[in-house]
Amino acid sequence: MTGLGKKLRALRAEKGYTQEKIAHLLGITQAAYSKLENNKGKIDLELLEKLISVFKIDIHELLENDSFIVNQKNSTVQNELISNDLSEKLIEQYEIRIIELKETIAMLKEKLKH
Repeated sequence: MTGLGKKLRALRAEKGYTQEKIAHLLGITQAAYSKLENNKGKIDLELLEKLISVFKIDIHELLENDSFIVNQKNSTVQNELISNDLSEKLIEQYEIRIIELKETIAMLKEKLKH
């Protein structure tokens, strides 16, 4: 087990969840989730977004150091994503995070003044 499957298993263990619990939260079967952890399942952007939400992480944390093959015929192939959609989502997340960090910095600077 390598890549995304290994990360999913580690995240699940970190939360103390069973495969059944995660599958329920994702709206899929336990068997389908098990396939994800074994790098045999299919992931589309909708499921990717659910994974990020369930594990409360950002997309970069989940996908960092993983390589994904782009398949133009089908967006729901094992460990394959349409790169344009993924890039746009990453950009959105980074822009939101930058705004949050700027707000935090401004708030901390304000606290230091007082």
